[in-house]
Amino acid sequence: MRHRAFTDRNGILWTVSEVTKDAPAFVENRERRAEARSENRRAAESTRLTTRPLDLPWLSFESATSRRRVSRVPADWDELPEDELEDLLGNSELV
Repeated sequence: MRHRAFTDRNGILWTVSEVTKDAPAFVENRERRAEARSENRRAAESTRLTTRPLDLPWLSFESATSRRRVSRVPADWDELPEDELEDLLGNSELV
């Protein structure tokens, strides 16, 4: 898994990682509270619509206080200048 760190204009240190469905972190970091508590709830959750296929990679931005995600992963994201990474961060969604 590719990753790198950068500091944004506000002095916040971010770690950026490319995550795929098959990455070990995808399975190991799953928390029990994210799982359904009952069969009724599980059935309701399975009918939810998703905005993107779950098998596509995404970029995970993590700081000491926040986690964010970008669904479209530029091919050369790990070589982008820090200001362009910060632009991607600005277009990310809170996780």
